[in-house]
Amino acid sequence: MQWQIEPMPRWPYPETKSRRWNPFRAKFDATLELLADELDHLKVEGAVAVRVVAAEADVRRDGMLRARAEVRHPGVAISFTSAKLGALTYPCDAFKGRYYGDPDWQVNLRAIALGLQHLRALDRYGVAARGEQYAGWRAIESTAPVGFGSVDDAVRWLAEFTERSRHTALPVLLRLATRLAHPDVGGDPTAWARVDAARQLLKRAGVIA
Repeated sequence: MQWQIEPMPRWPYPETKSRRWNPFRAKFDATLELLADELDHLKVEGAVAVRVVAAEADVRRDGMLRARAEVRHPGVAISFTSAKLGALTYPCDAFKGRYYGDPDWQVNLRAIALGLQHLRALDRYGVAARGEQYAGWRAIESTAPVGFGSVDDAVRWLAEFTERSRHTALPVLLRLATRLAHPDVGGDPTAWARVDAARQLLKRAGVIA
């Protein structure tokens, strides 16, 4: 599973007023394994965005959080594109960690992974058909991606869209563009599609991992 942290300036979803203590005993590596397995069933295309409330400076160039990063809200949201179902987003802020080494957002990521597992069980037991149980989580309506003719075109558009220099590191440009275009914070669906098209082109060209 390819994933990267994408910082949000604030929590854009309904706030859980009374959070529960972490009921899970699994380590974070086990959470990532479970999430990867569930996303594999959904045939995810491209990287998975793991969105937390943090500063841009708290994210390393490789898309991971810095060791001393300050995550300012317990919630986490994952966004991805499924070949079967399109763009999907799952937020959760229902839980809080019990200990210092038990980050709230990682606990809530575990809840999302388990939620995906239970949604898939509906298909297994014949309760839902053709993935209809995922419909309420679609981030945007299906939109045909607007492609680019070359890597240079994609980089130029990302720089213009984010109002940054073309010499800015590509992972930074992509994170900024994703944050600006994301539908959950009022972004334009066409811009969201162009960001995804740029990401896929840059990966195919081997410019980014």
